[in-house]
Amino acid sequence: MRSKQFRDKSSGKNKLVAKYEPQSAYAESFRYIRANIDFAGIDEEYKSIMITSPDPDSGKSLISANLAISYAALNMKTLLIDLDLRKPTAHKIFPECYSSYGLTGHLKDIVTLEEAIVSSDVPNLSILPVGISPADPAAILNSAKMQQVYQTLYAQYDRIIIDSPPVMAVADAQTIASWVDGTIMIVRNNYTKQDNAKKTLQKLNIAGSTIIGTIFNNTNMKMNDYYYGNN
Repeated sequence: MRSKQFRDKSSGKNKLVAKYEPQSAYAESFRYIRANIDFAGIDEEYKSIMITSPDPDSGKSLISANLAISYAALNMKTLLIDLDLRKPTAHKIFPECYSSYGLTGHLKDIVTLEEAIVSSDVPNLSILPVGISPADPAAILNSAKMQQVYQTLYAQYDRIIIDSPPVMAVADAQTIASWVDGTIMIVRNNYTKQDNAKKTLQKLNIAGSTIIGTIFNNTNMKMNDYYYGNN
C-alpha cells in the first residue's frame, strides 16, 4: 500500500485504514499521532483540532478521517467536520453523507443541526458534511451563526476534527484556526515547498492558533507513511 491512496479523493475501503485495517502499520501510525496529540495536550486539552496543509492534494482529508476514527475507537464522542467549503470531500470518503443537507442546509434553515449531522457506521463517529458548496465561503465562516454552530458542537462532543482548506490557497483556514484548540499541518514529501510551509506556520501564528505539530506524509517510505513531529 502506498500513501498516494490517502491523497485519492475517491471512495474506497482501502482509504480508511483506521477502520478497515486496524491492525496494520498504517492504522498504528494514526494511533501514534493520536497519542502524541493527547500527550501534548496534558496541561490544556486539545478538544477541537484543525487539520490543514500549505497546498492542495497533501492528503489532509483522509488523514482527518482516519484520525477521527482513531479517536472514536477510544469510545470518545467524535465529530468530523468538513469545512473545506470550496472543495468538500467528506461525502466522498463517507458515502452516507450524500443523504445530508449538511452544514449549509442548516445555515439556510432547511434542516436542524441534528439533521445535518450524519451518524457513520463507525461507533462514536459522526460527520458534518458541507452540503451544497456556498457561493461565499468566507462570509459563512465569519458569520455569527457559524460561531454559534461551532460553540454548540464544541459543548456536545469529546473530540472535533476539522478538515480545512489549504492555508496558502485561501484565508479560510486562518479564520478556522482562530477558533480551535490546536492545529496540525500536513507536509507532503517531494511536494510541499519549504517556503510555503514556513509561510503557512506564520499565517497560523498570526491567526492565534496553537500549532500542535506536523504530519509528514511521505510517499517514499515503505513502512509507516505518516510521521508526527512537533514544530
